[in-house]
Amino acid sequence: MSRGFDPLLIATNGVQLIEASAGTGKTYSITSLYLRLLLERRLTVEQILVVTFTEAATAELHERIRTRLRTAVQGFQDQDGGADSFLCQLIARSSNPEADRRLLARAVSDIDKAAVSTIHGFAHRGLQQHALETGLLFDLELTGATHRLVQEIADDYWSAFFTPWTTGWRAWCNKAFPPSNCGP
Repeated sequence: MSRGFDPLLIATNGVQLIEASAGTGKTYSITSLYLRLLLERRLTVEQILVVTFTEAATAELHERIRTRLRTAVQGFQDQDGGADSFLCQLIARSSNPEADRRLLARAVSDIDKAAVSTIHGFAHRGLQQHALETGLLFDLELTGATHRLVQEIADDYWSAFFTPWTTGWRAWCNKAFPPSNCGP
């Protein structure tokens, strides 16, 4: 029997993976954990890494974090979390609501520095920032669309391998094994 996910009970140290089907409250859980990391661990938005799959999900998540932060600032100011029971519990737990409100207001102003990215973007940034340690180029380009690159490599190999052959032999190979023009 599985139990429901409670963002107040999950540990705020280490790596946390939230994986669930669409419409199950992942974004709400992530934004709740984000608030806890800010308030309980006193982390800055630059110290919290949120990674998701798509650019669209990244943009949505970034905006939802911003919105949740603004709501929390207002909640701590009014000492009322409204219909958000999680926020109500955070406010009730606070030993210094005004300091927490200021901390959250600072997070709102710094939200554009937040590390919310795709897995691809995170990997690319890590490889760029540590190019010397990894032995990779600073201007490394990662791409998800590899069909053109694979085709270019195949064409280069074909041309390098068959160029030394006689014209007759190349003609026979092209006739026997015509190049495929099928898509990916």
